[in-house]
Amino acid sequence: MGRIRFRFDFSLVQESNLSDGVGISAADFRCAMDQVDRAVKSLEARNLKGEIGFPDLPFLEKEGRAIARDAKALAAKYTHLLVLGIGGSSLGTRAVYEAVGMVAARGGLKLSVADNVDPDVFFPLLASHPLKKTVVVAISKSGGTGETNAQLSVVIAALKKAVGKRWKEQLIIVTDPQKGIFRRLAREEGLKSYEIPPNVGGRFSVFTPGGLLPLAAAGVRIGGLLNGAAQMESIFRNTRDADNPVRFASAVYAHYLYQSPKPVQVWFTYGAGLDRVAEWWQQLWGESLGKKRVCGSPVGQTPVRALGVTDQHSQVQLYQDGPADKVFTFVRWMKGREKGIMPKAELAPEMAMFGGRQMRDLFDAEFEGTVGALWAAGRPIVRMEIGSRDEEHVGAFLQFWEWVTAIVGECAGVNPFDQPGVEEGKNITRALMGEKGSEEQRTRFERRIAGIKKAEIRVGEDRPARKGGR
Repeated sequence: MGRIRFRFDFSLVQESNLSDGVGISAADFRCAMDQVDRAVKSLEARNLKGEIGFPDLPFLEKEGRAIARDAKALAAKYTHLLVLGIGGSSLGTRAVYEAVGMVAARGGLKLSVADNVDPDVFFPLLASHPLKKTVVVAISKSGGTGETNAQLSVVIAALKKAVGKRWKEQLIIVTDPQKGIFRRLAREEGLKSYEIPPNVGGRFSVFTPGGLLPLAAAGVRIGGLLNGAAQMESIFRNTRDADNPVRFASAVYAHYLYQSPKPVQVWFTYGAGLDRVAEWWQQLWGESLGKKRVCGSPVGQTPVRALGVTDQHSQVQLYQDGPADKVFTFVRWMKGREKGIMPKAELAPEMAMFGGRQMRDLFDAEFEGTVGALWAAGRPIVRMEIGSRDEEHVGAFLQFWEWVTAIVGECAGVNPFDQPGVEEGKNITRALMGEKGSEEQRTRFERRIAGIKKAEIRVGEDRPARKGGR
């Protein structure tokens, strides 16, 4: 397994390279680094107490080898793998699978992820699977995720219809070690199960069995994934001051989160599969940092994804000439896999510049041109380049962002590991679906809704008749 390579370029956030006071001064950077140092000490203390567990996951090599053996057995028996999960139980899996790419040739299972209860999406996806040759992995740390519970009820019925009593052999549960509906189901039905450590939240859980098992079964080298994450963890723990990319990035993003706030962060990704990594980051950043601080004031930064080069033609006009309320992160692979050449031919004069050139030259020029245009407009920009499109580099990059997110949250005075707003939405959903014991909450919610003054326009529908008149 090779040594990881990255380039983290923070030149275009420095005061000397940006006009109008947008850049970070040397004094502000020193202040931010001091805050980062305090945040790191606090997080390390929480890790030693066992309160947070994501820093330890890359070093669980024995557990990783056991999962790889189990996954190999699944690949020998089935052809398809269907993951039931949402948010942190699915985004990491999809990010790694698509970022690494081209793993099907290794003999892995065909991987699908059901992360939405839109019936127009879910039922066709389920119907596309040959259930006699499909293994299902249902993931919910709490076991109380309504969407996954609903999916699982449908899938169990479908498996029973397809394979009869053998349905239990084709269902695997990944959940909390002790509590929750999923754990109880696994015990009562004797289902194969794996544990998500109690001190690892869903959006930090890609290196738990919730991510590793389906990825390994699909052909991803999870040993390489963990090795890359461990290398980044070592760099973070053993590199000092501003030479430490995690600490440097944390200081920059903390500055733009609450010291000199930019309420939006835009991730521009250039390279196949990186858009899925951005989707994973979007949850990590938004759900971890969008909170009320201890003092009661809100903090947060809206995470936005943009795909290079496609979204240069749909978003850059806004980013360049619109409000200066954004910080930009550009992410790309150092080198791509394809070397396609554009042919030399009798072309229009305006097209002649392409003849005989690699299309990658154009792709790279698009990257540099967009960075240059936004920089000329005075926008703060961080550039990140990933050495290779493989498991080691993807694992390292995810570990890097988990640490940056945790540190920035600690600096901002919020708990980056909870999600009180999400829980409220889940509670209302369960109440509306008639969960036992939630009657009072449903009544309160319906009364609140009933008090809304209507401003509703219906087109093509019959208007409800008014009582007592025309």
